[in-house]
Amino acid sequence: MVKLRTKKVISVLLLLLLIGIAGKRYMDKQKTEKEYQQGIELIQSYVTDYLVKNYQGIEKIEWQGIGVEYRNSPILGPSLFGNYVDTDVKVYVSEGNNLTMIYRLNDETEYNDDANKYIRLDSLNSKWIDDLLQTELENTVGGGKKGDKMTQLEAEALKKAPIGSPNAKLVYNLKVHELTY
Repeated sequence: MVKLRTKKVISVLLLLLLIGIAGKRYMDKQKTEKEYQQGIELIQSYVTDYLVKNYQGIEKIEWQGIGVEYRNSPILGPSLFGNYVDTDVKVYVSEGNNLTMIYRLNDETEYNDDANKYIRLDSLNSKWIDDLLQTELENTVGGGKKGDKMTQLEAEALKKAPIGSPNAKLVYNLKVHELTY
């Protein structure tokens, strides 16, 4: 009778320990995702503000959320490279005609331990955005990316101008999703 009671107590303690470990992992993942959202929000705000103020011909800017490739394996352990985090933005010049640009969290921001948040790197600047937009325009018009379409005429309508695109529709998305390939 005593052995049975001891086994039950040990089983309950093990179960509580497992629940505690799983809960800790879940809370750590939630904290990490919240930090990713803060960093990606910084990128989304900066890029959107720059595009809207400096390019005319934009009808809509739509952010596609936060893609995360979790590289921490329960079998192999944590990765030296950390998790891969990016956000895609679709820039529309007319309904159905768009180009896509990708921004990576570790390329445009850096985690500041003192402030406990991501801060923008100098690499996220107007020249970088202009160059990436030009490259993506050339790829899209040339038939580069699947799903993106734009004619040469539409690409020419998207140009740098002091009037910008004040009436562009803006869609922000900070929902975290796991990247699939």
